[in-house]
Amino acid sequence: MSKYSDFWFDNRKTSLVDDLLSDVDDKPVKKGKDHIALAGHKRAIGNFVRIVSGQNIPVKFPSRGDSYTDGKSVTIGANINEKNFDYVVGLALHEGSHIAYSDFNAFAEVRNLSKIREFDLDHQKMEFFRGVINYIEDRRVDGIVFRGSPGYKGYYHSLYNKYFNSKKVANGLSSEMYREIDLESYMFRIINFTNEATDFKALPRLLDIYKLINMKNIKRLKSTDDAIELSKSVCEIVWSMVDSVKGNGEGDNENSEEGENKDSEGSSDGGGNGTEVDSGEGQMSPDGGQPGDSSDDSSDDSKSSDLKELSDRQKKQIEKMFQDQKQFLDGKTKKTQLTKKDKQIVNALSNSNTELVEVGDARIGKVGTVVIPAITKELVESRAFPYFFRSLDVDSYEYTSSYGRGKAMIEAINEGFRLGSILGKKLKVRGEEKDLIFTRQNTGKINKRLISELGFGNSNVFSQIQKEKFNKANLHMSIDGSGSMSGEKFQKAIKSAVAMAKAADMAGNINVTVDVRYTHEEKPVVLVIYNSKKDNLTHIKTFWKVLRVAGVTPESLCFEAIMKKFLGGVQGEDNYFLNYSDGAPYFGTNDNVYYAGDRAIDHTRRMVKMMKNNGLKIMSYFISDSYISESDKNTFSKMYGKDASFIDCTNMMNVAKSMNQKFLQK
Repeated sequence: MSKYSDFWFDNRKTSLVDDLLSDVDDKPVKKGKDHIALAGHKRAIGNFVRIVSGQNIPVKFPSRGDSYTDGKSVTIGANINEKNFDYVVGLALHEGSHIAYSDFNAFAEVRNLSKIREFDLDHQKMEFFRGVINYIEDRRVDGIVFRGSPGYKGYYHSLYNKYFNSKKVANGLSSEMYREIDLESYMFRIINFTNEATDFKALPRLLDIYKLINMKNIKRLKSTDDAIELSKSVCEIVWSMVDSVKGNGEGDNENSEEGENKDSEGSSDGGGNGTEVDSGEGQMSPDGGQPGDSSDDSSDDSKSSDLKELSDRQKKQIEKMFQDQKQFLDGKTKKTQLTKKDKQIVNALSNSNTELVEVGDARIGKVGTVVIPAITKELVESRAFPYFFRSLDVDSYEYTSSYGRGKAMIEAINEGFRLGSILGKKLKVRGEEKDLIFTRQNTGKINKRLISELGFGNSNVFSQIQKEKFNKANLHMSIDGSGSMSGEKFQKAIKSAVAMAKAADMAGNINVTVDVRYTHEEKPVVLVIYNSKKDNLTHIKTFWKVLRVAGVTPESLCFEAIMKKFLGGVQGEDNYFLNYSDGAPYFGTNDNVYYAGDRAIDHTRRMVKMMKNNGLKIMSYFISDSYISESDKNTFSKMYGKDASFIDCTNMMNVAKSMNQKFLQK
């Protein structure tokens, strides 16, 4: 695991990259991307980019073709894991810095140039010119972020170490490669100035060029136009050397002594080691580095016998690295693509802020639980999970052919609203204020009825009025969405939850959050389907009709995730937790996790106790279609104690009585 991202990566035994996901029909699919992990990466990297750029720059995955900075968005490859995360963040910051600080119109104008001063630009010179601009502009804008956001230095180090400061590049710089006086050799040597193996005697006037660029003071360049003008000066030196060699037919470095000893514009004080080294790190930064020997001793032959001899394989590796460097400078780094379907899923999960929360303990094992804070149209239609009909269109074939389940859900929701109107009238007392009058007080407002008592020496003829009202309440409802809840049981739970939401809306001082508990691909899942702070009641009618059941019963594993993400206490507010469930908890048993039987029951009991200790009042309704066995009753009672309720949760008289016992407690 890389050192700079340790702070937010967890150490789950479950792979972040290689977990399997099934399609909506629960058919196994080939090993592929972990959509949840990628969504988290996308969101985290997007936050990084926004922080350092000060702009809301979109971050996206490529779906086809090589990706590059388009001046509007940042692309990241889909092959993200703990090992390469730092580099990916560095590349995203790099692309984001261009969007924030580069002038893309200036780049476009450069492409139309055919002549710079006395130099006519053929294709090769034009490509070289563009490459130098890209190099200098890269260092300019990266330097802005590097200096302004020092907390992100590690990500930049990772990026530059990959492309410019690697051992492979050092081997190439120390070898006989790229020492011919041509454009390719100059490009290789210039863009690798910050590598510790830089050799200024490899080509004529390299030291002049190094001093001219003056990487230590790159911040003096205030704009893309400044970078372009500096690039012109660099290119004029290179082109004059290359053209002179072409003119006299020589291909050696006999001009190097003259060039290296000349002072140049923007030179640093003394030798070539005038660049910045990041304090304490020993790593080369985007706006400086630590090049090799820069002395002006020109007595050594640039092709001396002490140059590294490379194998053919090593030469090919260096050539490949050089091509990668040029691709990087041109903003065309190759990035792993996502399929259209995968991209849709990842975007849906990212936009709904889906994340993985670690729960469990030493006895049960640690489990990554998926928390989806909001249900959206994008999430439903992405087919990421088997919890929904595939379309919000109630006239779709799937919906109408689902053995009446779709129609039954709509009927349950409508009935829930009707019952909620009844319940709301009974719970509305929480939104009312009561005047409590205290008479015969020695201060306050004179009570006219007591004035006559003044003649008898009674001075306590004042009244005081105190207003009594209930605290604002937060109600979190959690519904068991396991397969055993199918049919009437799930419809009952939905009907009751709708009624609660409607009643709370009428009461006016009760915030309601509703989630459904599922499992999917060896992970518990918490799906929030309603939040009254963000959603109105029409949200229920829009989305709840497509809900389906799936998986097993992770019960308290989900409770623990809910506590970590949603159940924070608010001073001066009452907090309630209402559970709908149909029986014993079970998630699975394997080498890493054992959540079944007494262990699962005990964990549930402890989570319930923890919620109560944190000030939550608990209500737990057992959902049944008809008969409840004694075994089920005993198990349910073990977990929820006196908070277990076996009433019909769609009988509003019983529900009102049960709710008021909790709601009206002071």
